[in-house]
Amino acid sequence: MTDRLPGTADAGGWRRLHPLSPLLRGGLALIVIAGVIVANARDWLVRIFVTDRIDGGMTSSVEEGDPISEIMNRGWALPAIGIALGVILLIVLFSWVAWRFHTYRITGEAVEARTGVLFRQHRRAPLERIQSVNLQRSLLARALGLTKIDIVTAGQGGKVELAYLGHRDAKLVREQILGAAARKRGGDAESFEGGAAEPQLSATTDPATGLPVAPAGAAAGFAAEGPTDFTGVSYGVPADRLTECARDFVDADIDPASAAEGSLVRVPVGRLIGSILLSWESLIAIGLLALVLVGGLAGLLRALSENGEGLVRFASSMALGMMVSLVPLVLVFAGILIGQFNKGFNFAISRGRDAVRIGAGLTSTTTESIPYGRIHAVEARQPLFWRPFGWWKLRITTAGHSVAQGGQNNVQNVVLPVGREDDVVRVIDALLPGAGNESTGRSALRDGLSGSHPAGYLGAGPGAGWVLWWGRRRAGLRIADPELQSATLLVRRGFLTRSLSVMPILRAQSIQLRRPLVHRALGLASLAAHTLLGPVRMEMRGIALADAQREFDALSRTVLAVQGAEAEGRAAVVAARVTDEAPAAGEALPVGEALPADAAPTVHVAPTVDVAPTVDETPAVDAAPGAPLRRPRGADRVSAPDPAATLDLNTDSAPRPEREQ
Repeated sequence: MTDRLPGTADAGGWRRLHPLSPLLRGGLALIVIAGVIVANARDWLVRIFVTDRIDGGMTSSVEEGDPISEIMNRGWALPAIGIALGVILLIVLFSWVAWRFHTYRITGEAVEARTGVLFRQHRRAPLERIQSVNLQRSLLARALGLTKIDIVTAGQGGKVELAYLGHRDAKLVREQILGAAARKRGGDAESFEGGAAEPQLSATTDPATGLPVAPAGAAAGFAAEGPTDFTGVSYGVPADRLTECARDFVDADIDPASAAEGSLVRVPVGRLIGSILLSWESLIAIGLLALVLVGGLAGLLRALSENGEGLVRFASSMALGMMVSLVPLVLVFAGILIGQFNKGFNFAISRGRDAVRIGAGLTSTTTESIPYGRIHAVEARQPLFWRPFGWWKLRITTAGHSVAQGGQNNVQNVVLPVGREDDVVRVIDALLPGAGNESTGRSALRDGLSGSHPAGYLGAGPGAGWVLWWGRRRAGLRIADPELQSATLLVRRGFLTRSLSVMPILRAQSIQLRRPLVHRALGLASLAAHTLLGPVRMEMRGIALADAQREFDALSRTVLAVQGAEAEGRAAVVAARVTDEAPAAGEALPVGEALPADAAPTVHVAPTVDVAPTVDETPAVDAAPGAPLRRPRGADRVSAPDPAATLDLNTDSAPRPEREQ
């Protein structure tokens, strides 16, 4: 088969990265050494190349304490030049050896990378566990036309880095990885020739060019994806090499098909700046600064009422206070605001064939491609001072981040820094296909975002104001489309910061009904659905106990029905493949040949409940969004919950309500 990936593969399918990658991975030491030499020798370079005469002051500065002068005076010029050249050669040699030993390959099961010379390291990212494929470009990497690929998998520290490839090569490798991962999750992993690195051409690959093409019905022009501007329009064929490099430097990496279909969502710079200035971080910084200034003004007025000595004491204490409190505060909040601006500049989100593509950045750019089915929950948030403008922010919960990053990083999980209500609905539809692609679904999302009394939501119970305060009127919980495969759980809450959280029922790991002390005293309960650790919290407090028990029952039946139907569908796919690959009657299975890898995990359907997916790897929905469900046998026999109960979906046995201790 013809090579489709950049570079030349060896017998095992391993390929090398870009030859300039050592310059960004560790060769910067060479630039530092050269800078030190030039900085110390600049006066001598001026004497040699600019003028033959240096005035006395400059001569003294050159000769006193200058390393170059000492070397020249002692006659060590040639040995010093030899040592410098030797160090440079050693750095170049070690970088070249490290580049030779840094290889990668893409197989039918995983993306692998090998690094190290003395201490070898082999990292492997299974295709079915890939959570996102990210392209990262620092300013220097953009200038050199290089791009780093991060393949993020479920689990802490589960990441494979390919640093660096040419920019266009990196985009091609990304499409190959996403396509192979999509086929693997779909139960149709491509075969590979003799363990070689590349997948066979599929229906989404053009046999003539080897480039990805859109499936039937997709927008034209999806294939040869080159550099694009910030509106998603391709630049076309460059006239020369310099133009090609310039276009790669400013490439926005937007899917042209999304721009053509109108599914592209962008954030204007003016709106981004306004949202940052009206964010809670900016307002807190301004408030603290105002307190410091008011305190300083009060002290100044008091000092003026005293003699001159009091004014001097005030000036010294004020300067010290500014240095101790104000300067660090300004630096911290300035760093936060600059980071938000850099992360949101030229922000664009678009839908691709196999993933949602999110790109942004001012100096350093990042493009994150999240495969469909890898997002476990979405939350729209609206701070108080964004309401007059109708602005919202979106963040997600997905696997692949560490425990600390899951809920503490406010920038990393943001997929829409600021957008209007229509943008939020479109992005939620892109992230969770089926949640907002129908007119009724879009209307339900809009009601959940800004509706005063949306229909279908279970509200807070009597006396909930003691636990929800002013958020009692907005609080609500709804199970949307419980009879469909695309059923979702929606939770509204908040007063100062409004929020709407959306979670596909398929992603639920457990559901819980609990009654803390204050809730128990008021006859209330809290209902929560648990998924992966992340910033999105699927919980509603302050529900009347009887309503909470009924909703727990309904949610339990919906979860069992949705996940049971999905498990039956996967079992049917596995059974069909095993039947197709089974030997004919009377034909023996070849010695050493086993069943396909994806047929190994057999799905057992219990009489009353189906096996639920694992924590990190809930399979993607195979049925089309909106497909009707078949309720599994025994799903209606879920018992009524205790006042504080948990339905755990992560065990192989039937889930049992458990009272909290």
